[in-house]
Amino acid sequence: MAAGDKIIVPAMAAGFVSLFGQISKGAGDTVHLPEGMANIGGNGFGYLLAPAVNWDPLAAGNNDGSFAALALGDNIYIYAVRQASGTAKWVASKNSTVPTGYDAASSRKIGGFHVGRYRGVANRYNTAYAPVTQILPNSCWDLAHRPTCDPTGMVEVIPGSLWVDIYPNSEGAGLWPENVPVSVYGATIIRDTIYSRSDFHQLINNAGKRLPTVEEFLRYAEGAPAGLDGSNDQAWSMTTNTGPTTAGGVAKAVSQYNVVDAVGNVWDWLDSHHDIGDYNGSVTPYAWDAAVVNVGKDAAYPRGSVDHAAWGAFIGGGPWLGGVLDGARCLYSSAVPWDADGRVGLRGVCDSL
Repeated sequence: MAAGDKIIVPAMAAGFVSLFGQISKGAGDTVHLPEGMANIGGNGFGYLLAPAVNWDPLAAGNNDGSFAALALGDNIYIYAVRQASGTAKWVASKNSTVPTGYDAASSRKIGGFHVGRYRGVANRYNTAYAPVTQILPNSCWDLAHRPTCDPTGMVEVIPGSLWVDIYPNSEGAGLWPENVPVSVYGATIIRDTIYSRSDFHQLINNAGKRLPTVEEFLRYAEGAPAGLDGSNDQAWSMTTNTGPTTAGGVAKAVSQYNVVDAVGNVWDWLDSHHDIGDYNGSVTPYAWDAAVVNVGKDAAYPRGSVDHAAWGAFIGGGPWLGGVLDGARCLYSSAVPWDADGRVGLRGVCDSL
């Protein structure tokens, strides 16, 4: 070595993390934690991460006191915190920034999971099955295995490829046009009321996500029971319903990938547009149209025109009063992007990191 050269231990470098494996669900409501090493607090602060099998976030010393039980809708974050031994301690918290009793210099968020209703592939389309509340296996994430956006409230539907919001989105922080929608259990769902459907791309992009395609909808909705005309037992679909319920209001409305309300409640707005020039069976000539553009938020500002004859888009799953028409392969192909009738919501998807 030349004079002045330094030997750099990777974990001593700011921002470094390396995991041998990934966070995954264990027996019951436990998780497996991988070994590795991570920087906690900037240059010079490298720590080992010890592996843990069936690590219980409720066990004494394993959480920061921010929760005493795992409840439906909880997002739990797993941190590595400094210890004098040089091996970090694992701590679970409901806090999304730092665990109680620590700060940004003494803790590092490594991963997390969601507590939701589990159906799984074995009980796909099983109308007698009551999904159980537990740690969702495909919600477990860590810094090396996660979506490119905030993983909170999401599940992995295609391994290594696609993450999907568990719930129809509701309002989060901020004001239009910078508000960020969130995937939250029990919340009031965003609908095409104050927003037009053509506003939805802006909303979901604010969360670092995108709208799902038809093929992605058909994937994440698979296994969710169809609606019923005279009951909301399997989905929020009864033909006498007068409006939607909150996100996750029907216990059985869960797909085999643990995505909620993919059937019934509100349609999912999909990113699949078409213009075939033949709308509702009548041939219409193409023409420039400003009325389809200047709608929803910012409607007061001229935003040009669209030359179209029958500009349509796909929506999936069915609405709150669709009855037996609602289902995992229910699609409507003539939804117009400028409409706002309150029956369409949005859900985000994201690629894997």
